[in-house]
Amino acid sequence: MPQRPSNREMKALYHLGEANVLGPDDFKDIGEKVFAVMLKKKWVEEVGPGKFRSTEKGRVIHDEEVWFAGRSKR
Repeated sequence: MPQRPSNREMKALYHLGEANVLGPDDFKDIGEKVFAVMLKKKWVEEVGPGKFRSTEKGRVIHDEEVWFAGRSKR
């Protein structure tokens, strides 16, 4: 089971989606450290200087986390 993404990682993965290419400059509260950690976890891939795209692994983690967060607790 992968480690649960932080709120900032979830926000970045949500906005990256499948086709968007974004970087730390595109967010006011997400910096280079967050993208460096996601790159290390292989949730994103670098496609240019300071620009990232989510990988299949990152999209799966995002989808599972959204599903998990949306479950009702008993």
